[in-house]
Amino acid sequence: ERQKLMIDELNHRVKNTLATVQSIAMQTARSHADPKTFAEGFQARLLALSHTHDLLTRSHWEGADLRAILQHETEAHGPQRISLNGQPVALGAAAALSLGMILHELATNAAKYGALSGPEGRVLIDWAVADQTHPVMHLTWGEIDAPPVVEPTRRGFGSRLIERNVRHDLAGEVKLEYATSGFTAEFMVPLDREKSE
Repeated sequence: ERQKLMIDELNHRVKNTLATVQSIAMQTARSHADPKTFAEGFQARLLALSHTHDLLTRSHWEGADLRAILQHETEAHGPQRISLNGQPVALGAAAALSLGMILHELATNAAKYGALSGPEGRVLIDWAVADQTHPVMHLTWGEIDAPPVVEPTRRGFGSRLIERNVRHDLAGEVKLEYATSGFTAEFMVPLDREKSE
């Protein structure tokens, strides 16, 4: 009986993972006409997903720490350029996967167009949890000393993924702001959603 339960759970996770990979492939293909850039973007997104899976495997899929996800998604840009400020936050498996993908997109965009594309830019990431009865995490991604920010004329894969994952997967809210002083993203994410499902 226990073995059947574990096989059913594994099948469920594999189906969810394959659906995620299929979605990543389709969305990446829409924004990359060139096969080489498609392959690079697709591979980077799969690696981000794979790393979050590794964190979850270590905890037997009970969850992952927000700081560990943030550190992995930003480590390539150097610790002196990224400021992480917040308390330990244990994320459930689904929230960890969604936030891992979101943070990967933010770091990739910062490296291509934002604060991490130039030598002086920095990213400040602050988070806190309010209301311990029904905990809600407030996370702010702020870019400073960046090239002038221009709001995109079309929504790319990254912004679609961020908005869809926050609203659908995390039942949260997101505000993306393309201010001349630098790009910011503010997230409000309930942390007790997985427990109630």
